[in-house]
Amino acid sequence: MKIRSKSLVFALSVSLLVPASLITTSAMAATTTLTIDSWRTDDAKIWKDVLIPIYEKANPNVKLVFAPTPSNEYDSALSLRMKSKTAADVVMCRPYGLTKALIKDKHLTPITGLPGLQNFTKQSQQSWADAKGVPYCMPVASVGAGFYYNKNIFKELNLTVPKTQKEFIAVLKKIKKNGKYTPLVATGLSADSWALDQLGLQLVGPYYWKGDAGGVALDNGTRKVTDPEYVAAFEALASWKPYLPKAFSSVSYSDAEQLFILGRAAVAVDGSWSVKEMAPPGSNVGVFGAPVAKAGDKPYVQVLADFGFGINSASPHQVEAKKLLTWFSTKEFGQALANNLPGFFPLSKEKISIDNKTAQAWLNLRDGAIVTAPIGMDKMNTGTPNWFSVTTNLLNVMMTTKMTGKQAAAELQKSLESWYPPQKKK
Repeated sequence: MKIRSKSLVFALSVSLLVPASLITTSAMAATTTLTIDSWRTDDAKIWKDVLIPIYEKANPNVKLVFAPTPSNEYDSALSLRMKSKTAADVVMCRPYGLTKALIKDKHLTPITGLPGLQNFTKQSQQSWADAKGVPYCMPVASVGAGFYYNKNIFKELNLTVPKTQKEFIAVLKKIKKNGKYTPLVATGLSADSWALDQLGLQLVGPYYWKGDAGGVALDNGTRKVTDPEYVAAFEALASWKPYLPKAFSSVSYSDAEQLFILGRAAVAVDGSWSVKEMAPPGSNVGVFGAPVAKAGDKPYVQVLADFGFGINSASPHQVEAKKLLTWFSTKEFGQALANNLPGFFPLSKEKISIDNKTAQAWLNLRDGAIVTAPIGMDKMNTGTPNWFSVTTNLLNVMMTTKMTGKQAAAELQKSLESWYPPQKKK
């Protein structure tokens, strides 16, 4: 007891001799390092020079480290690191597939009630939620699909931006008749067949299957892909075939972009993520969304969830990570992201303006439009063969052969009936 008492007296006397400022400084010096994993290696400079400095200035006790993994390695690498408890504190979440698997294996922390989630619609959260709707990733960035057009060519040929499907085909016919330019350039190489789904069927389809309602109807089995509204979507896409490049089946994604960039094509179907390549400074390029099915229809705009951020459930820094995710929901972060990564837009309800005029034009397409998400990417994408792989293969065949939209829809329905319970024949 005497020894303990003397030790206590000594400790107290020493503490009285130590300047309060030194104690405070020592306490403040403790920092938490949060590591962020991502597949977007190209964004490393933006994080280092812009995003991280903004956050660290407001949060001096936190140090952020952006440590991306190459995209083609990310899924497998992250899965292995999660299993071995060596994953980063905060991880970039892909929509649907990988994230759903991480949720199932309890590798992500649920974020129900996290400040900032109220800035997002349930629709924007669904890509990263479980079957009960519990969110696991903060929605962050979205992209859009649509058309770039060469304003100089449109002026030369006295063309106006089409508003309806009928007008769209009429414009393509005029360009083809002129013979000087490829009317419409898209991706036809089978290795890039994802584009025919994301930049084709999912782009024109909402006008026919009525947006998200069409996806829900297929999910619960009340409608079939062979029903008229879905067949009409396939046929609308097939109507592009006469206006595509002659060697369409061998046109890769990068080839398609180059044809447009070099001024050889009047219109290109592509995504907002390509704005820097497709509309560099000094170019005379405009954008328009998918033309409505018929005059008077309200426009649909497909918003593709691109990435969110979740918390590794094994991270020892749960409190700090949750605070970072809340920052990802703010207008400050969204504005900085959109200005430094043109063509990627916050999923938040917060209104922003973008310095890049073409990127802003992409964002403006959402004004007054019905926002819709891709169909088939959740429940119907979990079996074998899944929705996405079958659809992309069928669309590639449809667009490069004489297969009709009706035939493609029938094949997709047949695939669903082979494994998906709500679509199985009764």
